[in-house]
Amino acid sequence: MSYESVQRWIDEMMPKIIENLGLDIHKAQYELLESTGNFIMSNIYHIRLKFENKTNRQKEELSMILKRPMLAFNQIARIDLQFRNEILFYQMYAQPDNYAKCFYVEERPPIDSIIALENVNGQGYYSCPYKYYPPVEYTLAAMRELGRFHGKGYVMKEMQREKFFDITTQIQEVRFTNTTDNIYKFACNIKTLRVVEYLRSQDHDAIFCDKMEALFSNAYEEVMIKTIQPIEPLATLCHGDFTLDNILFKTKNDNGQHLSILIDFALIRYSTPVIDLSTYLLLCCSNEIRKEKFFDFIQAYYSLKEYLLNTGVQDIEKYSYNALLSDFKRGALFGFVVMCVFTPIILGYLSPEVLIQEMLDFGPLEGTKKQRYVGGDKVSKILVDALLYLKDLGCLKHVL
Repeated sequence: MSYESVQRWIDEMMPKIIENLGLDIHKAQYELLESTGNFIMSNIYHIRLKFENKTNRQKEELSMILKRPMLAFNQIARIDLQFRNEILFYQMYAQPDNYAKCFYVEERPPIDSIIALENVNGQGYYSCPYKYYPPVEYTLAAMRELGRFHGKGYVMKEMQREKFFDITTQIQEVRFTNTTDNIYKFACNIKTLRVVEYLRSQDHDAIFCDKMEALFSNAYEEVMIKTIQPIEPLATLCHGDFTLDNILFKTKNDNGQHLSILIDFALIRYSTPVIDLSTYLLLCCSNEIRKEKFFDFIQAYYSLKEYLLNTGVQDIEKYSYNALLSDFKRGALFGFVVMCVFTPIILGYLSPEVLIQEMLDFGPLEGTKKQRYVGGDKVSKILVDALLYLKDLGCLKHVL
């Protein structure tokens, strides 16, 4: 998209945003500072708004981010529905809370929808400086914030039940559909099987390999679809894409801890906590750190108990540590499948640009087959070690 067309779109949208900000803004001027892409889903525009405050006559500035759907992958990735979900989140769920302020939303599919958000860099929140496998303190901060996020869902479900389910019933399904060209279905069923092939090449137990092959050849149905079901009482509003890219961090607070906030709510869903927990712990942590610190991470996540108590939830036994740990063991393979699909990307063996182009050139099925072994034995061994750790942890008992 040319600079001129981008500027025209911004010139069309900014007056609407300014009007939505309220009556105190006078003599507003704005400029585009930076334009970036967010993986394959959206274009991100960084805007500086300068204005005079009518109330106190002071000159002020406001930094914001405009999100707009990306054209190239729109149909395959159902980006219009992703924007609808994120708009739903900011309109009905996020305020007031620990999220970026939402200044304006407008749904105009396929590529002219907009979400205008506060740029929280001004509050000290930035992307993790590590592209993958961050130090322990970042994961602890992520787990604490995830516990709070899930806890908020429990509180709303207990105290504002009608509103909660009004929100969850409006969420659009993006990834888990039965369309014939579902790229995610192909990826789950094809990219997991490299693990079995590697195990066999290392003369691993044949019975175990046979069972894993039977499971992973239909991982989409047998792992992903089964795990996302909202089993009560632990079902809550889940982020749905809880990865390092979708968390911003602030350097240490007075307690010596990192703080974090969540962003990008396009894949929110009503499910149990394991889909977020397993996605992060399997995809974003190294095998070594996961083995060493797993229970520390789960304990940090369980700070949600304090959130529930502080907000007046009485019956917290159903949200016990053991109940949440059991839920993790039941569904941890969800995160493992995510790991098989995305590890070659986060480690740099497959760029998002190549992924998109091959899907467009060869189609979802053949494009996925072409990418099956990306990263070679090095990636396969990482995946195998993660699977065997889940086995030792007791996460495979129900499938063996």
